[in-house]
Amino acid sequence: MSMDKWIEIDVDAVKNNLQEVKALLSENTRLIAVVKANAYGHGAEETARILCQNGVDFFAVSFFHEAIQLRQAGINADILVFSPVISEEEVIESVKNCLTLTITSDNDRDILERVITNYNGQLRVHLKIDTGLGRFGLNEEEAVSVCQRLSPNQQFCIEGIYTHAAEATSSGYTAKQFTKFMQVVNRLEQEGFIIPIKHMANSAVFLISPHMYLNAVRIGTLLSGQHPVGKFPTILNLKDPYKFKSRIISLRTLEKGSFLGYYRTFKLKRVSQIAVIPVGFNDGLAVEVSNKPVGFIDMLKKVAKIILGYFNISRFNIYVTIQGESFPVRGKVFMQMALLEIPPGVDIKIGDEVEVPVRKTLASPNIIRKYVRKDEPATATTN
Repeated sequence: MSMDKWIEIDVDAVKNNLQEVKALLSENTRLIAVVKANAYGHGAEETARILCQNGVDFFAVSFFHEAIQLRQAGINADILVFSPVISEEEVIESVKNCLTLTITSDNDRDILERVITNYNGQLRVHLKIDTGLGRFGLNEEEAVSVCQRLSPNQQFCIEGIYTHAAEATSSGYTAKQFTKFMQVVNRLEQEGFIIPIKHMANSAVFLISPHMYLNAVRIGTLLSGQHPVGKFPTILNLKDPYKFKSRIISLRTLEKGSFLGYYRTFKLKRVSQIAVIPVGFNDGLAVEVSNKPVGFIDMLKKVAKIILGYFNISRFNIYVTIQGESFPVRGKVFMQMALLEIPPGVDIKIGDEVEVPVRKTLASPNIIRKYVRKDEPATATTN
């Protein structure tokens, strides 16, 4: 395994974040820990293991293969798969591995029912209700129809029902979604279908609307050590467990006026030490998420950031940390490397450790994760 770049995960920080979330939950509210997307870059297998060791007994992921990965790693807790499972083979494997699947449409119900009829086992399912996100989900009449069809079948356990907030910081819209969701829940109960687990609150809703906790909450972002984007009345004392690290693999001194990188996008204004680190676009450095701006103001911010970055305004540069000091990345970031400008006289050498600002969700899952525990040697794993 390459040791020129790795990710350090602070186990105590993960445990701290879990306790911060638990402190707001009643005994009757179940925590569903969301470990999708490789546990937000922290490593799904080991993060789930840490959470299990600290009392978490229910996880959620986006896709079937993520759930199987956890099972193969020895995670025996409940695991909910958010997205629909669309092949018969995946349904059979889900039953074998005691996964909890989501029904988002009558097509989902059909394939699950067709497979389970010819297979000896029971399948737990949650119903996903679309209340305004528009991704996938059942409407009220479809939810009633699914319950009517599956409830008599002892091979199915309709364990849960949930929806997803589209814009948690918009209290008005979220309230409408909650009302719509509870309308579906109440209608099902009137029809005689009592579903034990009800959940709507993700990390953002969790911080804003305690009355929407119901009897389960889905928390991912907060456990990863970050508050969701927006302003919240409740702020937790979170710790970021994640640090992306590398080492200097080359160091040389270049004269004032030297150009750096492809297309000569940066010209040195003084004699400088130029260090090379083996981290680039391929690792997620300088890669930005390019979703459509949320409104006109957000668009202006994005445009301003690009313009100011072009003129090398210091605030908009990318900085790494070496021995507690910040140094800028210069020139265009390469596919697998980047250049750092370091003033003459700064005592650095090849092999020195560098902390690099690679966004955790963009970091390759193949990069080794080192799990650091207080007063214990670090343990390493790949995913």
